Parts: sequence; C-alpha cells; structure tokens
Amino acid sequence: MGVKIKLSKTWIIIIIIILIIVGYYIVKTVFKNPTDNLIIEKVQKGEVLQEVSETGSVKATEDITLSFKSIGKIDKIDVAVGDDVKKGDILAELDSSQSSAQLQAAKAALDSANTQYNKLVNGLTQEDIKTYQDAVVSAKQDLSNAYSGALNTLNNAYTNIYNAYNVAVSIQNNYFVTQDPQGIQVSNAKADINSNMQNAQSYLNIAEKSMVPSDIDTAVSQMILALNNVYDDVDIVRTQCDQGIYYYKVTNTDKAILDAQKTAVNTVLNSITALQQNIASLKITLQKSQDNLSLQTANARPEDIALSQSQIKQAQANVDALQSQLNDNYLISPIDGKITDVNIKKGQVVSPSQSVINLLSTEPFQIKVDIYEQDIVNVKVGDDVKINLVAFPKETFLGKVLLIDPAETIVDNVVYYNVTIEFPNQPDGIRSGMTADITIEANKKDNVLRIPKNAVTQIDSTQTVQVVKNGKIENATITTGLEGNDYFEVTSGLKEGDQIVTGKE
Repeated sequence: MGVKIKLSKTWIIIIIIILIIVGYYIVKTVFKNPTDNLIIEKVQKGEVLQEVSETGSVKATEDITLSFKSIGKIDKIDVAVGDDVKKGDILAELDSSQSSAQLQAAKAALDSANTQYNKLVNGLTQEDIKTYQDAVVSAKQDLSNAYSGALNTLNNAYTNIYNAYNVAVSIQNNYFVTQDPQGIQVSNAKADINSNMQNAQSYLNIAEKSMVPSDIDTAVSQMILALNNVYDDVDIVRTQCDQGIYYYKVTNTDKAILDAQKTAVNTVLNSITALQQNIASLKITLQKSQDNLSLQTANARPEDIALSQSQIKQAQANVDALQSQLNDNYLISPIDGKITDVNIKKGQVVSPSQSVINLLSTEPFQIKVDIYEQDIVNVKVGDDVKINLVAFPKETFLGKVLLIDPAETIVDNVVYYNVTIEFPNQPDGIRSGMTADITIEANKKDNVLRIPKNAVTQIDSTQTVQVVKNGKIENATITTGLEGNDYFEVTSGLKEGDQIVTGKE
C-alpha cells in the first residue's frame, strides 16, 4: 500500500516559483548572447592625436643658434648683424640648382604615374586605341610583305640549286665518266643535288599555289636544308677535281666555275636564313602588338590598379622627399627677433652641425622643458604646443617647439633631452622660473579609421581585436598606423562600420 503525500496550495506555489526561477537561469545560460555584458562600438573615422605632456619652467630668452639641416654651398645671405626679422623670413640659402632639377624630374614621374592610373581606370581614348590598332595593322602588313617577298627569294635559291646541278652534270660528263672512286663520288654528289632540287621544288610549288604562311615557312626550312646539302655536294665534286689524274685533267676554268657555284649557293643560303630570321622577328612583333592591344583595351584588373596606386604613392613620396630637401636649403627664422651674428660667407660649404646665424627673440621669455627619451622621438621642431602657466590658471597659451638639444641630460640616471618652446602673446606679469605645464602635439591624423586603444590586444608583433559578426565574437588581426593617446589608426583588417568589443559593462 503506497504512501500518499498531500501538498498544500502554498507549497505547490513555492515549488512552481522555484521551477520558474531555475528554468529562467537555465534558459539564460543555454541561450546566452555572446555579446551580453560587453561594450560594443562601431569602427569610425576621426582624429588620431599623439601628444607628449611634461612640466617645464619659464626662462629668459637666450641667443638661438641656427644651422642648415643639410650640407651644401651658400648661395645667398639675406640678412646682416642687427637686422630685425619676422618669423618665416628667409635668412640664408644653399645652392638649389641640383635639388630643383631632381624635384622637377620627380614631379614629371608623378604626373606620368597619375596619367597611367587614369588610363587604367578610365580606359584609353579612341585616339590611343587607334594607335595600338594601327600598330597591329602595320605589323600584319610587314609580315605579309615578308611572306610575299619570300617567294622571290625561294625561286632565286631554287635557280642556284638548278645551276649547281647543271654544272655537276657537265663536270661529270666531261671528266668523271669511269666508275673509279672519284667518279663514284661525283656521281653520288650529282644525284644528291638532283634529289634536293626536286624536294625543294616540291615544297616551293605548294607554297606558290596556296600562299599560306605555314606552307611558305615549310618551303623556307626545306630550302635551307637543301642548300646546305647542295653546298656540301658541290664541295665534294670540287674536291675530286684535285684528286689523282683529275688534278691535271680538269681545267682551271671548270674548277673556278665550281668555286663560283659554292659561293653562289652559300650567298643564297645566307639570304634564305636571314629571311627565316626576319619572318620570326616580324611574328614576334605582331604578337606583341596584338598583346598590347588586348591589354590596353581590357578591363583593369584589381591587382593592376593596386600596382598603379602603389606607383603613385611611391612617386608622391619621392616628390615629398625632394621637396623637403629643397626646403632644407632655406634657413627660415623660427621667431620674430634680431640677428646677432652671421658666421658664413657666400660660396662657403657648410655642414648640418655648423653654426650659421645667431638670433635673439623679441619675446623676453621662452619655456624650457626636459622630455623623456622615449617621448623625444615623437617630438620635432615646429610642433604645436599648448601651454598652461600655473600663475595664469584661466588661460591656455599656444606656442611651438623651437629647438631640441641634441645632447642628453641625465636626471637620476634617466635620460632626458632639453626642448625650447617659444610662445607669442606673453601675458603681463610673467616671470622667469614660473611653472609651465606643456602638451606637445607630436603627431595628428584627421579623418582616418580609428579604434580605442583598449580594444587592441597585442601578442608579440601581432595585433588583434574582437569583432562581432552575426551575433558571434571573432578575433581579427589588424595593422595599425599612428598610435595616439586614446586611439590607434587602423590601416588594414577592419572597415568603417565594423562592430568591435571595447570592454565589459
């Protein structure tokens, strides 16, 4: 007899609630969305800014020593001691004739690369296409003319073989009538000349009847073979004329006739060989013309476009590099100031480390700051600087990097480099020694594909991000460019609109 358990309504409700809660967590665990509790952002374009921040101090202005960035010969000096100059004024110039010529050549190469790219993308003009078509027509005509002329050359060659045969018959009949060793040699040579003559005539007749290029090619090849054999046969006959009794029996006139036949056969053999080579060359020219026409009229392949774009970038980089070199031939005043010393003469050759001109700023103060060695590599002369003076908390001043001391400064066994910052519009009440918080805009790129730095995982030299695709998380390998303070520039591996994981909620 079984035991019956009777549950009250309260317990039944409690059990149902427990089952619902357990079921909820089971369902939530089994059917959990992989992106739950993750921060998902879209890849977008924007600014990537690389900044270097440090604290320095206000110092009284000192003489600035200016040097050229490259070696060269002084072509022009535009200032003298005591002159007042403005920021951006040219103070001195190096000879730029060679740099200018190189730059013009580089610009021409860039124009050519752009032209080729435009032709590749947009296709050729009708005039350009006609040029390639005309080249094909011309090559076909040249080859046709060569084949037409070949028949005359072949007939001339056949005539030479025929003449050689008649001379061999005459020599045999006049001198080699007995079946001695010399007579047998002459008889065999004559027969071989006749055989080669008949064979050559057979292929020549076919070519003349069909006028098909392949038949003419065969006739040419067979004629070259026949001429080589006939030359050897005539040489055999000539040799027998100097053997034994025939040395005195065969007249010098007949020997000379045989020598003349050898020369004639050899001459026409060279003509036929040259004809064969010329036809082969014209075939190659025609094929190249046809290939060029097909290539130029075909749709551009992605790899061809990529190559052309790469050539443009390379040409542009060359122009930029040469333009930079040309710009370095001009010594530009970095600030408003007064010339205190000129240490060069026209025609003098100067080096990058050589002091050229000294300049005293019209502003009474500059900012000196020591930059850590890991950060100094990102700083360059001319970088924009934001300046916050502790004594003037409500104002932000703008300046530029004026000088970077090439010599290091050691502070507590740490390497720093002293940087001089100039800034105009200095406030009333500024004093030497005041504390300045500076932020150097070392590098910036606008409107580039970027992602937050915390989204990137780097293992050895490989950088990856987590990408959301069809509700799933996948790892994607990327290539980054500029590393900013908050963002990485992305150069490959992602596209605008892709969704990536940037953190957890």
